[in-house]
Amino acid sequence: MTPRADQADPAGPHPVVEPLPALTSLRFVAAAYVLAFHFAGYEAGRAAMPDAVFLGYSGVTFFFLLSGFILAYNYQRVDLSPRAARLRFLRARVARVYPVYLLALAIGLPWFVVWTAKVVPPLQTLMASGAVLAPLGLHAWVPGAACSLDCPSWSVSAELFFYALFPLLLPLALRRPGPTALVTLAAWAASVALAILAWNRFAPGLSLIAPTTDAATLLAQAIKYNPLLRLPEFVAGLLLFVLWRRVRLPLGVLLTWAGAAALALVAGVETIPEPLMHNGLTAVVWAPVILAGAQVRSGPLTAGWFAFLGRISFALYLLHVPAYAFVSSLDRTVLAGRLAGTAWLTVALATLLSLAAASAVHLAIEEPARRRLLRPRAPAREAAPLPSA
Repeated sequence: MTPRADQADPAGPHPVVEPLPALTSLRFVAAAYVLAFHFAGYEAGRAAMPDAVFLGYSGVTFFFLLSGFILAYNYQRVDLSPRAARLRFLRARVARVYPVYLLALAIGLPWFVVWTAKVVPPLQTLMASGAVLAPLGLHAWVPGAACSLDCPSWSVSAELFFYALFPLLLPLALRRPGPTALVTLAAWAASVALAILAWNRFAPGLSLIAPTTDAATLLAQAIKYNPLLRLPEFVAGLLLFVLWRRVRLPLGVLLTWAGAAALALVAGVETIPEPLMHNGLTAVVWAPVILAGAQVRSGPLTAGWFAFLGRISFALYLLHVPAYAFVSSLDRTVLAGRLAGTAWLTVALATLLSLAAASAVHLAIEEPARRRLLRPRAPAREAAPLPSA
């Protein structure tokens, strides 16, 4: 029997809701898209990368949108104003992200040490600060540190900021969606406009995605990773849920919308300013995809194997860069560079290792740790009365 949204789970931070399995599966699609972007960049570079693959960084925009959508879906009937409710929410989010997050940071430490040693101050000092800031979830705020220790982890730093604001943002989105949408759109437009002006002024002709100087690298990270600049994408996810709750557009309309928007963005890769494309414009593609996925109740996206891939997607996202670094290091130290001339084999090995590691971590660490952290605490026992004299 499918649980209803109004059935309370006394042990959980929110009422039990009806599963949305297609959205779980789509998480894997987005994670795989980010993986393809990174691996193609490592092996082929931008010049040999198809434009559609180059936009793989936009998978993070999907995750921010989906995070807002799902959290609004789960907590729409929860009053988060009491301190106890907020603490339950934050405990649930920490249990969800921190076990794999800390593991990924630990796995990435050897390459962090090597890469940090190769650069010079001030970038070296900023990169080294990631060793302290990343475990605290603060590194996305500091250019240089944001991408120093397992680069994909910057988005978790941003998500932790979103979680802190969620109890304030959810009531605004649910009760005043119109004004909230206008303020969010204005804030996004202003931040992107300033980012474009700064990039054109201080790094003209360079790529935001792969800057070639230390100064441009720091500016690029300030634009790409700063949680405040990415907040509109999360709020857009909250508002997307409000739209979905009120209006159910036909699947054909949503898929046509997503396809047309995707074609337009791919065609405009060379002309659309990179800060605009990187920091949220691709939501015009991902928003209808999420709306469509929320309606799907049958078909391949709801298959058990696809849902499992969706459940390991968080681990896949965080572990694929260390997996690639491991394969590359193995090739240099053990295989004498034999993989260097066969990019497809390097990518295939790194992909298989990423999937295997993500599956193992999900089953052996992520889920057991989450259940343990969310286990209800046993009530304190009252002290036995002292025997009378």
